[in-house]
Amino acid sequence: MKSASTPSSASRRAQQLWPLSLRPRAIVAFALVSVVLVGTLSVVTYTLVRTWIVNDRRQAAVRLAYTDARLLRNRLRTGDTGVVSLLSSLKFAENGDSLMKQGSLWYSSSVGVGRNDVPVSLQSVVGAKHAGWQIVSTSRGPVLAVGVPIAESSDQFYVLESMTDIEATLRRLAAALALAAGVAAVVGAGTGALVSRRILQPLRDVSVVAQAISAGEDDSRLTESTDPDLEPLVSSFNSMVDELHERARREARFAADVSHDLRGPLAAFSSAISVVQRRRDSLPPEAGSAFDILEGQVEHFNKLVVDLLEISRFEAGTATLNVEEVDTVEFVQAVLTEFGGQIPLVCSPDFTSRVAIDKRRLHQVLANLLENARLYAGGATSVMITPVDDRTVSIAVEDDGPGVPPDLRTSILTRYDRGRADRDPAMPKGTGLGLALAAQHAALHGGSIRVEDSPSGGARFVIELPEVPS
Repeated sequence: MKSASTPSSASRRAQQLWPLSLRPRAIVAFALVSVVLVGTLSVVTYTLVRTWIVNDRRQAAVRLAYTDARLLRNRLRTGDTGVVSLLSSLKFAENGDSLMKQGSLWYSSSVGVGRNDVPVSLQSVVGAKHAGWQIVSTSRGPVLAVGVPIAESSDQFYVLESMTDIEATLRRLAAALALAAGVAAVVGAGTGALVSRRILQPLRDVSVVAQAISAGEDDSRLTESTDPDLEPLVSSFNSMVDELHERARREARFAADVSHDLRGPLAAFSSAISVVQRRRDSLPPEAGSAFDILEGQVEHFNKLVVDLLEISRFEAGTATLNVEEVDTVEFVQAVLTEFGGQIPLVCSPDFTSRVAIDKRRLHQVLANLLENARLYAGGATSVMITPVDDRTVSIAVEDDGPGVPPDLRTSILTRYDRGRADRDPAMPKGTGLGLALAAQHAALHGGSIRVEDSPSGGARFVIELPEVPS
């Protein structure tokens, strides 16, 4: 059974067939429609004009041929036997060549024009006592050949009229129509640009407002529109944004309330564990093992509650910095010492740098990155401090683990996203808050975090912070 194509797959196929964005498509479409319309009109116009001009010339030539044929017959009746001179004196001789056939003899008004210039098919028609005409191509250009029988005799009269003037006129007409098609394409493209700009303006407004909301501007909304076609879109979009903000506020408030309410019982648990910890040696082995498990879970639970409280502060916009100016190298070295002092700190011997930070928050950032390396890569292999430019310093935590695929390097810095750990039961469990909190702490300092490949093939988490001017 063949599965039906989804809208997304159909749109992808359309994008592959026509790899242009929406506005260029509209411009090209307008230009093509203009060219097709003007081209069609041009072809019809050219065909009609050509038909009219050729028919007018043919009818005039036939009338003049009959007139000259009667004149020639009358003069021959009077006994004038100078056929060539008669042919040269006819009116048609001013515009073309005249020929006459008497029996098997041919007479012409011009030297070099003879029976071979008259189409055989036309001779057959005139020989059957019927008038006829035909357009033939010659080395001198198109020629209109008209033949009429001379009444009361077996003689035949022919005229050959050049149509190069008509051909030149039609060439000029075709050039003018082609130019009109080109102008129409330009005008169509310009019209498409103006119309598409106007039509796509609401989409650009939505994009600008959506980006502003993503950047944290919660009061951004679309301007109300009086256009009856756009008003439902504007109203629905603004209502959706209001609902999303209200839902986010409810979730943040819920997380804050739950976290706050849990701190009391956790404080009691921690106090009780401290009391029991002082008498740890007096506990039976089985109770000691259970106590160790309980202590670890309470510690984990307490960290989770603290993370949730931090997240709720960021969501509520109440997170603040308690800024102190510190030596970057000394601060990082102190954090590494807390983690056992086994991770090497790499920086230039003469490197100096000072940053204005909230020590608690930046400590948590580094601790989260080092703990993340321990859980998923067996531990960090080094921490490197390097200058980015004269205003920015980077702190990189490297490991030699499996690394982070490029398609996950942005998402793992968001809340509750644990990358491959969500799909691999063998990986350590977690909440997906550590890296998200680290990214938000760094952003609060005016910095950022990104993920790269480390030289050893693992992951490299880079923190960039603004330096204090020296």
